[in-house]
Amino acid sequence: MRAIKQLYFVCERLCLLCCIVSISLLGGSFGQKQKDLYADSAFLYIPDYAQGFFLKEDGDNRILYVKKSWSESEYNQYILYPRCDSAIYKGKKNHIPYPIQNAICLSTTHIAYLDVLHKLDVITGISGVKYLSNSIIRGNVDTGTVYDIGYEGTINTELILSLHPDVVFAYSIPGVSTAYLKPLIQMELPVIFWEDFLEAHPLGKAEYMVSFSSFFDSACMVNAFSHFNEICSVYNHLCSTTHSRVYDPKVLMNAPFNEVWYIPGGNSYMAKLVTDAGGSILGSKGGTSESQPVGLEQSYLYAMEADFWLHPNAYRNLDDLANSDPRFSQIPAIKEQRVFNNTLRSTQGGGTDFWERGVTEPHLILSDLIKILHPYLLPDHKMYYYEQISNSHSSAPLSFLP
Repeated sequence: MRAIKQLYFVCERLCLLCCIVSISLLGGSFGQKQKDLYADSAFLYIPDYAQGFFLKEDGDNRILYVKKSWSESEYNQYILYPRCDSAIYKGKKNHIPYPIQNAICLSTTHIAYLDVLHKLDVITGISGVKYLSNSIIRGNVDTGTVYDIGYEGTINTELILSLHPDVVFAYSIPGVSTAYLKPLIQMELPVIFWEDFLEAHPLGKAEYMVSFSSFFDSACMVNAFSHFNEICSVYNHLCSTTHSRVYDPKVLMNAPFNEVWYIPGGNSYMAKLVTDAGGSILGSKGGTSESQPVGLEQSYLYAMEADFWLHPNAYRNLDDLANSDPRFSQIPAIKEQRVFNNTLRSTQGGGTDFWERGVTEPHLILSDLIKILHPYLLPDHKMYYYEQISNSHSSAPLSFLP
């Protein structure tokens, strides 16, 4: 692993390293001033873009730091130890053997990270199967080799315990209780609450493939580093191609939901993608990553100004969208058929691969957006996640199994 560090711990990371060291020395990063036993351990991986994790090493053990839910500076700590040392560490709180052999995934994005690592075989249970795009795991659910363990409040705790997983990959979102996972935590089953969905930079979301690789052997980690760096190179090259754009198109995002139109914040994931594709989101508020509610009247003013309309909820038919509100038929983007949605790879249950495998392929999403906003820059690109909304589409999502 020393060669890995020499390859990736280069000078431009020194600033971030100093910040993390400072947090550790202050002792405030781990709850109630708990001492970090690994404060002096060497760093194994410091992310370039992701804000929610980093890795250290102590001998053959890997120390995974995962930012606590909705915290700016506090981290949970997990000790990943070689499986051959199970006699020493098995049963200890937050100790997980590697390579893992049995994992539960409560989010489809967790499945995507394992898929890109070619490690789908470790998954024994999943949540939200109707939203899942991955054909291999859907097939395994059908054959009974992977179990559907329920969804959030209806999760089957007894089934999870009977599967004896090495780890449960979970998540937490505001306003949604995670009390349903308390029995697992009380049984000292390792439950990791990932915050990949909070990452504002598309490459930050993709970088979680590196954190997931730490649960496997060193070769898997090396491959993850290499693959992620290739994605970064392609993504950043695509960004540079938009420097030659001839104009900055104005983009309308989303559609009304319960009489409120939500516009992505200026520091959000979608705002970053649209900006990197050479566009700007109308009404996007700078300085925040949270979507902001905008009144319908103001939203219609934005709509009349927009060059393109993206993500109009689940609509895939232009007439259906126009008929959903009498004022929509006057919107220029509808009249000129410049409406696009991220529904090309969808499931009958309402899921979309854009939010599943798409988090590991930001370069493909960016390519789609550049093709939409500046088609002359990528004349040969065939869209992968986006489709142009027309009257030939059905409003019902198409079944897609990759």
